Amino acid sequence: MRVITLASSSSGNATLVSQGDTHILIDIGISYKRVAISLAALGLTPVDLSGVLVTHDHSDHIGGLKTLTKRHRTEVFASNIAMPAISNALDGLDPKLSQFRANEPFTVGDIEVRAFSTLHDAPGSVGYRLTASGKILAFATDLGRVTKDVLDGTLGADFAIIEAEYDVDMLRYGDYPYHVKQRILSEHGHLSNEASGKFAAALADSGTERILLAHLSRNNNTPRLALETVSRELEADFALETAPADCIGTEYTL
Repeated sequence: MRVITLASSSSGNATLVSQGDTHILIDIGISYKRVAISLAALGLTPVDLSGVLVTHDHSDHIGGLKTLTKRHRTEVFASNIAMPAISNALDGLDPKLSQFRANEPFTVGDIEVRAFSTLHDAPGSVGYRLTASGKILAFATDLGRVTKDVLDGTLGADFAIIEAEYDVDMLRYGDYPYHVKQRILSEHGHLSNEASGKFAAALADSGTERILLAHLSRNNNTPRLALETVSRELEADFALETAPADCIGTEYTL
């Protein structure tokens, strides 16, 4: 299984997961043009996409979905609770929409998928556990809080992409309006570096060998702060990295 982030921040998110001829995007929160350029750099085109797994309906996760589905019959997967909002965002288009229930496995080509519920403030928000050739990828961003559902969906993965959205001091003393700060800090918001560190430690204890910190805020975090904070909870030689905000990241092979 090949895993590459195309963009990862509070401004836009898209991750490519490939197994053989199966190519899946987890979210498409950047423009169709950016996706097409990124795929071309990887030797692919949007026509090669087997489907898009949507985590939830916020714009930084579905911003490019309407154009993609207007130009191609790419299948779109979302939870049964999130699907009405996803369908509405497509504004009359009739693409291939496939809904699922959390914790009920399904397959996209050569990849088995199981979604798990998250507490983020969007109806039907989920993370994903993808399995192919005996290897497991866990994808868990926009969490708010790490729940039992999140742990059940991620522990034991070989590779995990997890949220480290903000540094608490940067957020609290920054210039965001009070109500926005409270939303981000709540259990329906995002995961702090400190909370991400505890989550990472649980993953490492379960056998996860590599963790990629994702969805870092441009305004309330830095890669250095995220790495420093999370690494305090891990062994010194643990494979820990951050995903770049607005360009293609490192290619990982599981």
